[in-house]
Amino acid sequence: MTQLDDLTRRRASQIVYQIFPERFAIGGGLSSAEKLAHAAYDGPNIAKRDWDDSTLNQPWGQQFFGGDLDGIADKIDYLLDLGVTGVYLTPIFSAPSNHKYDATDFFTIDAMFGGETALRRLIDTLHQQGMNLTLDAVLNHVSELHPWFLAAQQGDPSKRDWFTFLADGRYLCWQDYGLMPELNLANPAVRDVLYRQPNSVVQYWLSRGIDNWRFDVAQDVGIPVAQEMAALVGNVYPEAGLLGELNGFSGGWFQAGAGYSGMMNYWYRTAILAWLAGEIDGVQMNAAIQDARDAYGLEGLLCSWNMLSSHDTPRLITTVGNLHDAQLAMAMQFTLPGIPLVYYGEEIGMQGGADPDCRRPMRWNEADWNHAQRAWVKQLIAIRQQNTALQYGDIIVLGHRLAGNTIVFLRATDIPGAAALVVVNLADTPLASRLLIPYSHWYDGVPLRDALGGAPDCKMQAGSVLLQLPARSVAIYQAFEPYQNYTFFKPRNQ
Repeated sequence: MTQLDDLTRRRASQIVYQIFPERFAIGGGLSSAEKLAHAAYDGPNIAKRDWDDSTLNQPWGQQFFGGDLDGIADKIDYLLDLGVTGVYLTPIFSAPSNHKYDATDFFTIDAMFGGETALRRLIDTLHQQGMNLTLDAVLNHVSELHPWFLAAQQGDPSKRDWFTFLADGRYLCWQDYGLMPELNLANPAVRDVLYRQPNSVVQYWLSRGIDNWRFDVAQDVGIPVAQEMAALVGNVYPEAGLLGELNGFSGGWFQAGAGYSGMMNYWYRTAILAWLAGEIDGVQMNAAIQDARDAYGLEGLLCSWNMLSSHDTPRLITTVGNLHDAQLAMAMQFTLPGIPLVYYGEEIGMQGGADPDCRRPMRWNEADWNHAQRAWVKQLIAIRQQNTALQYGDIIVLGHRLAGNTIVFLRATDIPGAAALVVVNLADTPLASRLLIPYSHWYDGVPLRDALGGAPDCKMQAGSVLLQLPARSVAIYQAFEPYQNYTFFKPRNQ
């Protein structure tokens, strides 16, 4: 098995919960109307909405419901009960939009969210509970209203080359969206203020108590910047995780030594959803799992975020069309190598199509919850957190050995017996097949039990096991000790 350091194991053992701050909760028990009466919402073109209003048919990026950082702090007990260990927030810096990906000041927390005092309260609350906080960094672009860009437009020589202006007066901007001019990351002065200096954006907020960063549009930020940033920031804040967003296969980033400790694992999401939709079969699905292990490396894979939905995608149940398939997808999300990332509300079965419909306000009335889904998520978190193999074990892909539409993989550590066998049978018929398992520490006679309770117990027989699973079901097999005066897993075999 690959040897891992303690930091990698600690990172890989996390359960991260993603929050779109404007839509999660309002602090102090205020209603939307009460919160939106604050001066922070007096700007032009702002559409003020009640918490239960639709997000559709409104000015994009300008509809506000009133969520803030104190609202998140008020709900920490809810997250603890779920089993969450870390929180990831989409941007919270001053910006004109509700999503805040168009910053006007990277060094202030938006007044809509309560300012820096509210961030301090949130950090303290999380840390008191042993939880960590990840903020979202947008190093590629800013708002057209950012003072840096306004100065550059006016010809300020100290800021003109912080952006890239064309001969006809136009400028480079993110995906031709003129409201978001791109920063010139080739300029050392820009890199200084973003991450290179002790008072730079990245280092400043780490010094203020945040734990990790997630970097937007990693492909636009680029590999050289990520490499330089990881080296400089890692020397000062070695515990900080630096995670990149790349909507696709991230193998090249890891193979280049790109500096990110992990990536958002859209590759798994694409494969899982395509498999559930019948667009690919078990052959491609098993291959996709192996592709990630080969190209990301174990450490990169373990420290990447396994995500099935986000503020940029339709919600899971809306995508797959039913609760059962959503639960199969989540079983894979929590057992494949990587850090599970749960988008707020997925645990209660919230639905929603593409942006902005996927950004509906969180439902806090328990009558609106899908309690079966919440119980499923809590069960998956508990199973994962009780089995070190599911947190940071290596993976052996075995599904290609079986006929039919099935994926199978073994997660195992270097501790004898600390392993889990995951089987997902997507066929419309039951699975009944013997599987050879090339793992030396599940010995002959070791009994296996499905932690989910859906498949019957079975027993290792000379390196193999007879699997029996219902159609369209999942099992997470774990070994257990059946005897009082005998143990299979002796420490001397470690």
